[in-house]
Amino acid sequence: MTDDGTIERGADRVTFRYERRLTQPIESVWKAITDPAAIEQWTGMRPELDLREGGSYVTRHQGDVRVVDRVLRLDPPRLFEHTFWEHVNPSAVVTWQLSPLEDQGCRLELTHVLSMDDVRAAMELGSSGVDPITVLSRNAAGWHHLLDRLQASLGEAVRPRSTEERKALQDHYAELSR
Repeated sequence: MTDDGTIERGADRVTFRYERRLTQPIESVWKAITDPAAIEQWTGMRPELDLREGGSYVTRHQGDVRVVDRVLRLDPPRLFEHTFWEHVNPSAVVTWQLSPLEDQGCRLELTHVLSMDDVRAAMELGSSGVDPITVLSRNAAGWHHLLDRLQASLGEAVRPRSTEERKALQDHYAELSR
């Protein structure tokens, strides 16, 4: 199995999907994706997280941009679903699913679904000349990189990528986006 994600693109919707097999127990991975201090270790920012359905998930980004999202579904320690930059991408939903593996560890499946209308809105926010393929490949490579960082924070072996390798990864996702 490869750690590469997939992109399913329809006429009005796109789905990014990633699967990682982790050596850590499901409870450790659950904590890494739901505990603000643990999230800070792999994202570089500590969110405010009201971990209940309907609760808020507040993050701060470059320039202190405050992003308020909502927890949609929760089934500890197996399912965590939330909106993603809801004020910009009202259709975007991120789902983290964990399942134990027979031998040890767990499987993490991350999906990010959004409408093509949201992709077009992202294009308008970006600089001129940005096309849907660029938006999709940046998002896909971004999730890939974050999952690498999550794995590293869990003590999993992750090989750092050079600038050239990161560019090649984005190019790979651009091909998948076509």
